[in-house]
Amino acid sequence: MTMGLLASGRYLHWGVVQISLTNFVIILVMVVVFVAALLVPFPGSRSSKKDETDE
Repeated sequence: MTMGLLASGRYLHWGVVQISLTNFVIILVMVVVFVAALLVPFPGSRSSKKDETDE
């Protein structure tokens, strides 16, 4: 066995909530990607709006 399998992970504690640091980082990255997907416009959205107003 390697020592990596025997080592325990790091955990964050908030009262009764306990989460591993790795899972917390993954959740944080997922939230950032979700917010970015809401805020960043679609690639073709500007050109299609411009074409509709020109006609």
